[in-house]
Amino acid sequence: MARITKSQKAGLDFLDQIYFSDILVHLGMNYEERQQLDTIIRSVKTMAERKYSGREAEVIKHLAYFLLEVNLATTTKELAISDSTRVLPPDLSIDTIEAVDNFKKDFQSALMLVTLEKNTGISAEFAFEIYDSLKSEFIGYSALVKRDLLTRCFVREFRDSSIGVYSWMTVKGVLPVTKNSPERLCNDFNENFETRLTLVADYEMLMHYFKLTISKDNSARVFLNNANFELQETTIDRLLDIQRVFHEAISKKSLRNSFPQLSNRDLNIKHQITYFFEQWGNRKTRLRTHTGTLASWPGIIGAGMVQKQLDHEYYEAAREKLGNCAGSVNISDLTVTAIYNAFDNQNTITESVREKLENCGIRISADTLYRSHAHMKKTLIRLLRAYCEMTRSSQIALSAMHDDSAYISIFIQSDNLPNH
Repeated sequence: MARITKSQKAGLDFLDQIYFSDILVHLGMNYEERQQLDTIIRSVKTMAERKYSGREAEVIKHLAYFLLEVNLATTTKELAISDSTRVLPPDLSIDTIEAVDNFKKDFQSALMLVTLEKNTGISAEFAFEIYDSLKSEFIGYSALVKRDLLTRCFVREFRDSSIGVYSWMTVKGVLPVTKNSPERLCNDFNENFETRLTLVADYEMLMHYFKLTISKDNSARVFLNNANFELQETTIDRLLDIQRVFHEAISKKSLRNSFPQLSNRDLNIKHQITYFFEQWGNRKTRLRTHTGTLASWPGIIGAGMVQKQLDHEYYEAAREKLGNCAGSVNISDLTVTAIYNAFDNQNTITESVREKLENCGIRISADTLYRSHAHMKKTLIRLLRAYCEMTRSSQIALSAMHDDSAYISIFIQSDNLPNH
């Protein structure tokens, strides 16, 4: 088997990043948090589409989400007084701390604005008007909503984003998929989806550039130097890889002083896309949510879809049982569609998901979906729920230019979970 290239590895990292937000929004958030996210999306979309449509509207929405994310993030002052952190505040005056925070916000916003306008040719001024109009409405929202808000909005608006990103990167030549070949996959991508996908990819590179400007090290070092974690060697290898790539990016001037952008490339030319992901791989690597092989990705994406449909059916069944009355019901009292039936699998959730994937050009059996879903419930879903609880209890939503310590501390344990 040929060794995986930097562009392929980076492509899987990006897919994993989208997949994590996808399952977090649809499987990890509670009803109130999804309502909060929907309120943000609805408010931004309504204002953006009063003046713009199509690609222009997507660019404006993207920047508006970014501005909200940056300015809703937990400040240094808030972090210092938080009950969930024991980190001592910096030995600086309150005015100086606030000035530093404001400078970082302005720096991020200005660079995003300049980059976006240069790459898209679209004036982004109206996005600032949207942000200024809405900025005070979402302050009290959950940290699960505010952290990585831009990506959360992307996966909420494009409900099958994980399938879309997997298919897009396969068709564009980034992922060397053979079973579900590019010729079989849907290649008529919605323009709005493709616009936002490229902007989210650009955003990830921009956020990494910011990380390089504020730190000489990364959080992988903390876990590598702490014997209390009792890490598996596979986990140590992953952390060492993260540390190595980070140090290369911060040490080499060619990597430290620039960041690749996808939205300024011709998306019809495959080598321009693969070169972008190659440059990504030179700068950044990810502690993945799903550590399986490329061949396992249709199964894990499908497993998430099975759980989404199951959760939706439970919600609808509970709502029907309660009617207009307030209260709660036991899950055991609710009737939903069977997940799988070994004798006659028609009209089951796995069959429904199998058909949906096949319509996208992805062939996978219902039996494989059933087994992938069973494994996911024992492993990934447990980690996801632990992450959500940790983030809710801390109410800390740092800007994406800072590593998500809750994510790392939870998903670093994935290699310690049973394989079946």
